[in-house]
Amino acid sequence: MIGNMVVIECPHCSEDIEMDDDAFGLFECPYCENDYEWGEAPKSKKRKSISSVNRTQLKKKSRTKSLESKTKPLQRKKQNNSQKNMVVLEYGGIQVSALFATFVMLMLIFTGLNSDEWYTADSWEEYDAEYIRECELSDGAGSGQGWSFGTSAVLTKSVSDTRTDSCWSGGGLDSEEYQRVRYSGQNYGNAIVEVSEQIESKEEYCEEWGGWGDAEDEKEFQDQCEEDLEHLGETHDWYNSWDNGGTLIKIVMLISLFFCLLIFSIKTLLLLQHIGVIESENDLLTKITMYENMLSAIMAMLVVFGLILYWLIIPDFNHLFRLDDNWEEPEEYSYGLGMIWWSLMLFSFIYIVLSVSTMGKSASRD
Repeated sequence: MIGNMVVIECPHCSEDIEMDDDAFGLFECPYCENDYEWGEAPKSKKRKSISSVNRTQLKKKSRTKSLESKTKPLQRKKQNNSQKNMVVLEYGGIQVSALFATFVMLMLIFTGLNSDEWYTADSWEEYDAEYIRECELSDGAGSGQGWSFGTSAVLTKSVSDTRTDSCWSGGGLDSEEYQRVRYSGQNYGNAIVEVSEQIESKEEYCEEWGGWGDAEDEKEFQDQCEEDLEHLGETHDWYNSWDNGGTLIKIVMLISLFFCLLIFSIKTLLLLQHIGVIESENDLLTKITMYENMLSAIMAMLVVFGLILYWLIIPDFNHLFRLDDNWEEPEEYSYGLGMIWWSLMLFSFIYIVLSVSTMGKSASRD
């Protein structure tokens, strides 16, 4: 008569072992090869008691039964390994993509913190034909400027095509043509302090020297003071808007960097758990996965929200040419949000979609 089979868990390695329901005694685990006890001894009959010799024989018999039943646990182990491989393959799709996307997001955020090109502008103006002919410059020679607005300063790049000697010095024809490049920069905070001091000095000047002339001169003097103060106020507001936008995006990037590092660490641990490098409880794993996906979507939404606020806070670039009378607005120039802004905005939307898809797949699996 064949008894019923039961599945027990090894007390040493926690692997599943298939045993006969009526088996008892000392057994050897086919996985870790440690001994364990199982079953209850049958009730002794009145006519005979179990001696030490019978116990020894029973122990040997139990070992024999355990070894005979080794084939079924080995088959079960193969099934478990196959299931684990299926889990790894299942994890290797959207979850691995999410892990890679988190790494890309981490690099973009880190780049954004150190980028000076959140907003850029470029202008180029060709020299007139007579100047090009007199200096024997290449066709299309000219001069231009480029502006790069970062989180704390604006960098200016001035480029001009020229020759090693002046075109009018007599040696222009024998000199070499080259492109002269000059760089300059202005910190937002320093510019705000300088303009604030100029406003304060101008107000003191207008109060001190006002009322010295006749009524007409006094009116003209006051009008000029108001015009100058308004111009300085606009300059102050212009730099202050860039400073506020830079501070905002820096804070958003720092917060996002912290959460992105946390998310990347969690996703890495989940991958290691699925491939069997580390072990954790299933309930804990399910909770971590759910919160990690939610955190990923929230982090990407925070980045999008910060980018939109930055776009709304920064001032109109065209106002730059109205702030300085020495600057003439170029006929042709381009300006707009920089590559890092567009890269983060586009990838954040992709990351949100990916996170929501991962949450949906986890929910359907549960």
